[in-house]
Amino acid sequence: MLPDVLTEAHRDTFAAATPFPHLVLDNLWPDNELRAAAAEFPPGDDPRWMTYPDPKEYGKRAGDHRMWGPATRRFFTIARSQDTCRRLEDLTGIGPLTADDVGGGMHMTGPGGRLETHVDFNVHPSLPLERRLNLLVFLNDEWDREWGGVLYLGRQREVEVVPLFNRTVIFACSGESWHGHPDPVVGEHWRRSLACYYYAPLRPETGPAHTTVWRPE
Repeated sequence: MLPDVLTEAHRDTFAAATPFPHLVLDNLWPDNELRAAAAEFPPGDDPRWMTYPDPKEYGKRAGDHRMWGPATRRFFTIARSQDTCRRLEDLTGIGPLTADDVGGGMHMTGPGGRLETHVDFNVHPSLPLERRLNLLVFLNDEWDREWGGVLYLGRQREVEVVPLFNRTVIFACSGESWHGHPDPVVGEHWRRSLACYYYAPLRPETGPAHTTVWRPE
């Protein structure tokens, strides 16, 4: 299950956060497990990576369960478990949650890569579920903000999150949850993370299904 460190104070912080509900936590997961998962990332030229032609997500690589090693599988078994879903419901007030690896898994962005500010797709592609929560865990032992690749939350980059090792970001998904790492990665650095997404039943206010909405340039 998700490590038992989430408290009422974290709930209050999540709910009150701007520009939309979110929480940034350091050292939430056992270091040794995350280091083992990081070691399982294939090199950037591995043909199994899924890549994207759109320049708005140039250089992004994604790896689903077919690429996961034992440590990565253990992480996602925990992240997708019913116990973790219940803890996230208690933290966020959003539920009932169920996890899915559609679009999630291993993420890696290399030199020159970026992800333009965007709002995620809102409806599961094959189930009557709405995407409500994202969980991101960074695996980079060192990261300087001057290297680019910094995660920003908000249309105007109101919140800056440097993607350092064992830093977790949890945020609510909505039409206002603008986020991305639009500044290209500089130098020979590789930005690694694990991503798990959570869904809940459709609501009357869900609105029509849409794909990724990119911030107008």
